[in-house]
Amino acid sequence: MFSKRYLLTGLFACLLSPGWIAAAADYKEVASEFNQTSLTISANGELKVDPALRSFIQQVWAESPAMQGAYAVVEAEMARADGAGRPIYNPDLLIDAERTGVNTTSIGFNQTLDWNDKREAQSRIADQEVLAVSAELRETQQRIAVETLNALTQYATAQEMLALAMRRSQLMKGFIDAVKQRQAAGDMGALEGTLAQVTYSEALMQQAASESELAQAEAALQAVTGFVAGSELAQWPQLPGELASPPERVDTTLLHSLPALTVLRSRMEAAKARIDLIKREGRADPTIGLRAGRDGSDSLFGLSFEIPLFVRNNFKAEVLVASHEATAEELIYRDAYRRASARLEGSLGRFNSTASAWRAWVATGQQAHREQMKLLEQMWQAGELTATDFLIQAKQNIDTQTAATTLKGEVWQAAIGWLDASGQVDDWLGLTPDSAAQPKNSGE
Repeated sequence: MFSKRYLLTGLFACLLSPGWIAAAADYKEVASEFNQTSLTISANGELKVDPALRSFIQQVWAESPAMQGAYAVVEAEMARADGAGRPIYNPDLLIDAERTGVNTTSIGFNQTLDWNDKREAQSRIADQEVLAVSAELRETQQRIAVETLNALTQYATAQEMLALAMRRSQLMKGFIDAVKQRQAAGDMGALEGTLAQVTYSEALMQQAASESELAQAEAALQAVTGFVAGSELAQWPQLPGELASPPERVDTTLLHSLPALTVLRSRMEAAKARIDLIKREGRADPTIGLRAGRDGSDSLFGLSFEIPLFVRNNFKAEVLVASHEATAEELIYRDAYRRASARLEGSLGRFNSTASAWRAWVATGQQAHREQMKLLEQMWQAGELTATDFLIQAKQNIDTQTAATTLKGEVWQAAIGWLDASGQVDDWLGLTPDSAAQPKNSGE
């Protein structure tokens, strides 16, 4: 009995030693750091985005080579549409001079008439192509925004993971110091000392892994944005602290404005318009000519009419090819629509499940976690825990924080996935499709 009481007294004194007190302070700092980086999922459906994040996305668009290329394609297609709207046939100037017994000179012109209005059919095709490349521009714009937001999410998560890993290492360092003091006093055996050293080594390895993950996350962010924190910008922008709740059900009308489907729908309409153009090209356009001059002392005036005869090639094969191509484009669109619909449904399901898990953590788990931390600290100070028990409880507590940080990152990734699948990234950012700054010339 005396030995047991002496051991508890020695343990209590050791727990109040400077090393253990410092570890307790580090332990409390872990929870404090984590609670300051929480996330709220708003039930009122409001979309709140920091203007700094909105401005950052616009800067990324302006600097992106992919956006530069997309703008160039749009400008090229608009120029092509302008050409398609111009007359197809130019007049031919004719000058004829003949010197024989009777001198003959004449001047005239020929003009082929667009009798079947091929220009109108070409313009409809060109207009659909402009719509297609404009939608590709919006698709590129959305893709870059989604990649940037995902990279910011991974970077923010890696930052919090490193902070937790560093706090864990500090806590284990305090544990090591306390163990050494106990060993020096003869109150702890070699086994517990070895356990403490192994645990500390594990914490250091986890910290190194977290540092590596943070470096990789920042490199990915630099690759996506083309910026380097500290040079082009002071620091990376923060994600908002509030998210709107996911909708209860899927709204399939959102698919109609999805850029990827708009591209395919415009390609399909262009293919259908191409059928009409080829049919019109199979109809002959007449050419009329006027000529005036002199034939010796007599005045000369002539009128000609010319029309091709499509007897050897009636262009039916070309019409058949265009029909099959239009059918293929329509089937491609249907397949893409079906896949986009399934992706929309799946992204909403993932967003709902992760948001529900996060709400449960915020409502009950986070408070229980704080109470566990507080109770653990009280038992620690009272000497009711052995060093091994405290180590296990503290490690479990930090592991819970790590799991919550991972969950928060998954909530953000699910939310971004939902915005991407529903084509609402620009709306969430508070940007219109035309609000992307014109990219800088790559030659500047």
